Amino acid sequence: MSILTSEMQDVMSKKHVLFDVAEKVEYKRDLTAEEKEVAEISDAWAREIGETGKDPDCQIAAYIKKTVQEEVYNAPDELLDQMFERGSVGEFDDAEYDKEAKNTLVAHEAAKGGVVDRSWIDLSAVYPTWKNRQVETDLSYVDLRKNGFKSIANLTVFMKEACQNVMFYDMLSQVDNAIVGGDAFISVTGSVPTLDAMDAMSLYLNDRSDDSVIVSLTKYAQAIRRMSGFAQYMSNDMKNDFNRYGLAKTYDGIGIAAISGARRQGNGNLLIPDKRIFGIAGKVGNLDMKGDIHVFQDMNNQSEQVHLMLKDFTYGFAITKIENCAKIVLSA
Repeated sequence: MSILTSEMQDVMSKKHVLFDVAEKVEYKRDLTAEEKEVAEISDAWAREIGETGKDPDCQIAAYIKKTVQEEVYNAPDELLDQMFERGSVGEFDDAEYDKEAKNTLVAHEAAKGGVVDRSWIDLSAVYPTWKNRQVETDLSYVDLRKNGFKSIANLTVFMKEACQNVMFYDMLSQVDNAIVGGDAFISVTGSVPTLDAMDAMSLYLNDRSDDSVIVSLTKYAQAIRRMSGFAQYMSNDMKNDFNRYGLAKTYDGIGIAAISGARRQGNGNLLIPDKRIFGIAGKVGNLDMKGDIHVFQDMNNQSEQVHLMLKDFTYGFAITKIENCAKIVLSA
């Protein structure tokens, strides 16, 4: 075992450092002293692989697995944690969730000692929708020699984001498809939200929870501030935030989570369905990660490439309280 291989094993034993370093290197952010040391060791290790075409212990795959596993499976995600009961199951297990019972019992008027029609409570179970995702790509020896650890950091960050983004899109799409009418379906003629529509959504959410969130693309979060009549309800702090960031951060006491329209999935799709503003009132369902991811690599010295395969990114989700979800649909 080379000295660099041994040093990388020490690096990978440091919890919560791997992705921080990869992300900061990728996005050119300042590193702490410890992170600089990790980056220097990682850089020398990556360049050595590019020079020799050897990674006998498949440490690139081990690095990607550990980093993505910790960040997507184990690290908290504020928005998903607010929306879902989070958990995990074994690779070969399944899950079953209890649908929250509604009080559908009916109190009939009756004669004393009489008999009335029986009413029932729905105690049905809900089973998750399972999705299994996989990412495959190549990393060239030339890139390793030229860019060192940055080439692996880039790949790791993008793999993590690809998995996380498609998971988030799948869940918001299920919410979107489940809301087809009623008070939760708010239609707007035009390409931007209106004050009436936002008031209808905030009323719907505040009636159901004091821990709600509005989720939209950044362009709609910005448009909320510009709605006719909205400025008169803004505090000075809200106005200062808008002037600084260009976004409304809250509406009627409900936080707004703005999702960047510039960030897209690898297939070009946005991170959430377009022409939609979603409202989530507290927990709306369950999200379980299944088993562990697996990352495999093949060293192809003839083509001077490392073939990398991230497999078994598996998650199951179920919307058990669709009545806690609302959406605004923009028609233009």
